[in-house]
Formats: sequence, structure tokens, C-alpha cells
Amino acid sequence: MATYTESGLKVELPEGQHFRFADLPAYRALSGQHLKEMDFAWVHDGTLFLLEVRSYAQVTTTLTGADLLPVKGQPAPFRHQALIDKVTDSLLMLLAAWADTERGKAIRTSLPAPAQSKLPIKLIIAVELPAALSVHLQGLRDSLNDRLRGRIALADVRSVVLIDYTRLVTNPLFSPFIRLQV
Repeated sequence: MATYTESGLKVELPEGQHFRFADLPAYRALSGQHLKEMDFAWVHDGTLFLLEVRSYAQVTTTLTGADLLPVKGQPAPFRHQALIDKVTDSLLMLLAAWADTERGKAIRTSLPAPAQSKLPIKLIIAVELPAALSVHLQGLRDSLNDRLRGRIALADVRSVVLIDYTRLVTNPLFSPFIRLQV
């Protein structure tokens, strides 16, 4: 198992079954060109899971719902747009790898063997919000899925799962791999 700590979580992923875009030389060659990545990826039971983790616990006094949720007719808040970019760019990299584009070939050769061929994808964003803002989880989930619907459909993904840390670490699908950092 490879062990990582990030954003208040301890993530243990099986060797040869996981990757981090940030660790791939092909991604690092492009990362200065406004390309974003999700934090973790692993293959489990024939599905490729992509996970982005975000802890906003340290900004409890300054963070508001307006920092997370877009308002019709206004630009998306930075934190919302960052999540959109991470999901979109991660899918683009995978689709390029599986389509055998020139840049995609470099990405594909860095992936673990099980992820080098097209797999069903599960997209998960886990957030830790201050208690006063947890009421916005459903709105954030809905607005992310509204903005991403067409993009994720191109990769045969129906929706993005938005989950709080408590549910993430207790969900049987994720609990073998993810725990709260103590």
C-alpha cells in the first residue's frame, strides 16, 4: 500500500492499482499551462475512481456560501470553478491517454497497467466544510453536476459524487482506503 496524507485525510492505495496525476512526468510537463488534476486515482473492481479532497476547515471565519455556489448571471466563485477545472482536466487527460493522442501516449505509459485501457469512471469530490456551511453541500453538488453534465457525459459518467468527509470515511466503498488523519 502507498500512503498519502492530504487535506486532513490518510489515503492508503494498493500498489500497482493507483496513480496521482501530479506524480506523472507527462502531467508535470503540462502543469504550468493551466492544467489541473484531481488528487487521487485508483482502480477497484474494474472501475477507475478519481478523488478530489478539499478541506475548508481552516477558513471557517471567512468562508461563506457565496464562496462556493455560483449565482445566475455572475462568474462562478473561484473555489467552484477550481473544482470544475480539476474534474474537466482530469477527464481530458484520461480520454487523451485512452485515445492515443501524442500527449496522451505519454500519460498512458505512466499509468498503472489496469488504468491504461478504458474503464468505467467514478468521480468523487470530498469536502470538509465548517458546520455552518454544510447546508450548502446539496446546492454545491447540484451546481457542479449542472456545470459538468455535458463534459462528464463525454466520458460516460452520469454524475459527480459530492460527499463530506464523515460520509467518505464511513462509506464501505471508500473506508478500506481512506481515513481521517489523526
